[in-house]
Amino acid sequence: MNMTIHARYADLGTVERQRLFFPAFDQAIQRISRVHQMSQAGNMPRHLMLLGPSGAGKSSVLEEYMRHFPSQDEVEQRRIPVLRVEIKSSPTVRSVAEDILKAMGVAMAYRGTVNEKTDRVVSSLTKLRVELLLLDEVQHLLGATRRSFGSNNETEWLKTLLNLIDIPVVLSGLPYADALLTSNEQLRRRLDGTHHITPFSIEDDEVVADFAGVVNWFDQEIHQGYPSGLHQGDMLHRLFYATNGLIGYLSKLLIGAMEIRLQHGFKHVEPWMLEQSFSQNLWTEGIGPLNPFNKRFNWRQLNKNGELFAPTAFTALAPSIH
Repeated sequence: MNMTIHARYADLGTVERQRLFFPAFDQAIQRISRVHQMSQAGNMPRHLMLLGPSGAGKSSVLEEYMRHFPSQDEVEQRRIPVLRVEIKSSPTVRSVAEDILKAMGVAMAYRGTVNEKTDRVVSSLTKLRVELLLLDEVQHLLGATRRSFGSNNETEWLKTLLNLIDIPVVLSGLPYADALLTSNEQLRRRLDGTHHITPFSIEDDEVVADFAGVVNWFDQEIHQGYPSGLHQGDMLHRLFYATNGLIGYLSKLLIGAMEIRLQHGFKHVEPWMLEQSFSQNLWTEGIGPLNPFNKRFNWRQLNKNGELFAPTAFTALAPSIH
């Protein structure tokens, strides 16, 4: 019995570790590669903004790109070609500088004043021969209130850092992170562009085909190579409404359904498993007419106030500063 349970979770882990290369993912990788390779060829560093809603796959893009440039322990000094740092919520200048130092493995990153930490960040980036800096969740730099939103100590420090380092930086975050551009003229000037990873849609035939391809890929993975036709009939639309076309939600939903299938010993994922996975893994209040896999579902996006994909307060806050 223990071996059966172990094998079950091993199968789940195998699917979770798989990386799906859908068109928007590939395009984002290419944009990052462009700023990286341009700098390596001797051009002035150009920065890139990578924006998309939560669950669109931004962090996965950064992780995948970094995977191709692993750290190397050389004879005299460790080398980190690509460095990724996640900006925590409610950051301070000190905490951001400290997190960058920690990501590089710098000893006693917590010590020193803000200026001293900044100097150590700049010198360590050079010493460890970092070629590309990936800053994830940069929307946290904007502040949590209308008073602090936009230009604040953290965004000013980012401006200073970009002035001091001579490498390209990818700024990844939620769509409203583009507000960073309003307070940073140099960033706007040195920006290679903004790349948006947008959710899948059911309005455009080409995008629908891409979404169906992604669903079919997951279908094969969660059924060990024998798809059950999850992209056929009305199921594709149900999956869209359940995930809002976001790859992260789709993955969580289908892997959750796979776990339920394995627990009950079924050969294929059935609609009731998707209904259960939706309410267990995505939205506990998603029951009855609010569950896309329920017979009473009302066939609409779940974006009303209080629902799973309702706009956040920050979504409304960002445009007001432009």
